[in-house]
Amino acid sequence: MKFSVGIRTSTVVVAVSVAACDIGGPATQTREATPAVDQRPNILVIVTDDMGYTDLGSFGSEIPTPNLDELAYSGVRLTNFHAAPVCAPARAMLLSGMDNHEAGIGSMNIKRFFDNGTEPVQTATGYGLPGYEGYLSHRVAALPEVLRDAGYHTYMAGKWDLGRALVDETNPAGRGFESSFVQTTGTALHLRPADGGAHGGISRADPLVYRENWDVVTALPEDYFSTEAYTDKIIEYIDENRDDGRPFFAYLALTAPHWPLQVPEDWLDRFAGQYDDGYDVVRDRRVERARELGIISPNADMADFRRSSIPWAELSETARTEHARRMEIYAAMVANMDHHVGRLAEYLRSIGEFDNTFILFMSDNGASGSAPASFAEGYDNSLANMGHRDSFIEYGRGWAEAATAPYRDVKGSMAEGGVLAAAFAAHASVTDKGGFSREYLTMQDVMPTLLQLTGVEPPAGEYNHRPVLPIRGKSFLNHLQGGDSPVHGVDEAIGWELHGQRALVRWPWKLLWLPAPEEETRWELFDLGSDPFERHDLAAQQPDLTGELIDAWYRYAEDVGVATGE
Repeated sequence: MKFSVGIRTSTVVVAVSVAACDIGGPATQTREATPAVDQRPNILVIVTDDMGYTDLGSFGSEIPTPNLDELAYSGVRLTNFHAAPVCAPARAMLLSGMDNHEAGIGSMNIKRFFDNGTEPVQTATGYGLPGYEGYLSHRVAALPEVLRDAGYHTYMAGKWDLGRALVDETNPAGRGFESSFVQTTGTALHLRPADGGAHGGISRADPLVYRENWDVVTALPEDYFSTEAYTDKIIEYIDENRDDGRPFFAYLALTAPHWPLQVPEDWLDRFAGQYDDGYDVVRDRRVERARELGIISPNADMADFRRSSIPWAELSETARTEHARRMEIYAAMVANMDHHVGRLAEYLRSIGEFDNTFILFMSDNGASGSAPASFAEGYDNSLANMGHRDSFIEYGRGWAEAATAPYRDVKGSMAEGGVLAAAFAAHASVTDKGGFSREYLTMQDVMPTLLQLTGVEPPAGEYNHRPVLPIRGKSFLNHLQGGDSPVHGVDEAIGWELHGQRALVRWPWKLLWLPAPEEETRWELFDLGSDPFERHDLAAQQPDLTGELIDAWYRYAEDVGVATGE
């Protein structure tokens, strides 16, 4: 695919110190002195956007995902891996090893102002405070810049969502990616807009800028489709340098299956008629399959499942037809994503790099139950036009619950259904292939894991002539390689906050605060070890423990700079 690019808005000069490492540990040297063949593993991180917990066949889905399933079965499925309630905070944690506040994304609301080209108002929660910059903060050392300086090629394609669209130093090229093609903001059409749109456009409500390296992309190809284009770019970038003996870090940040639900013409009807039974039936089938696979407890049941969707049987015939069609297109997006990941895996095999590539796959949050109604204004969302480039649809709460059940809630919530993500790790060094890890893991743990894999010391104190915070996450590499020590200590408390929602996990206990507009908000307490689906609130039965964990949450909030308003 060919892209038209404009002139970059400014030039950023970044002073860097370059270190290349061998398997035994770091050794300072220039890039020119990098050995002809660097034996360190390549890294491929694949992040999907709003994918549900059971959307892969290897996690319980009926959607055919043979390529991703092959990778998952060749590695370890991480059944207790936690992202964030929404996308940008998760990606900030991933690329920094830090809490989302420390990484600059304390609120999506502030970031939204910047995405639309306007300054946030002073009344926006936290605006002006450290931790609410609305972009990946320079108080943290970003994973791509650390790996680049350690001798890795660094490539990215897909959704950035961590920098102001036209500000060079907050975009991928300014944060360590050697080659990148990205949509800078959080939402985009997957097909080229029918009218071309400004900078490729997205919706009437949220203008978008694509960038390749330092340049603004001014036009998209007629045959553009997001998943195909991002995969092509990663393959192109790897291929450009594949003979120079240096390993690569490739970050494939897919926007599928985020709304709007769109697929190429030849994918539109591949699942026609397969979802006419409705989301209640699909939900129960997936839970049963997830039990059989060992993804969830064999004792899990749906008896106390908290649903918010209208039961399928109570929908009108017209509504059922429309909902089934939306899910057909969503399934096509997931299957199409699997197809392109398969292309990437086959490419790595063809150049002899597959076996030496550490692959980490995850979603950025739980399944999405809704989209802002304003985004769909002006589009043709008739039944016959769903999935086309001039439609803008999402699949609704019922299907989202089918993809997160039996866990509570969906994207946007700090409950498990909003933050638990399907994830797996695959590499020759991973033991228990085809098995599971039940260890409590988070997005913050990814960067320290990859640094340990590559033999790079985590930055601390100062990095590239600026002060940086020490990494908060913990490496789970030893765990993947057969170690029996817990990743997080028994006394370690992991705090969470976003948009007024609060949580703290000190395994197996989870403290949870979900603001409720129509009822009194209070702290809830769950034992995730015996009650991972958050059905039995133990706060009243355990007042001392609840108070102890509340105190721990406030210490966390002060430590990372949460703007509580209290």
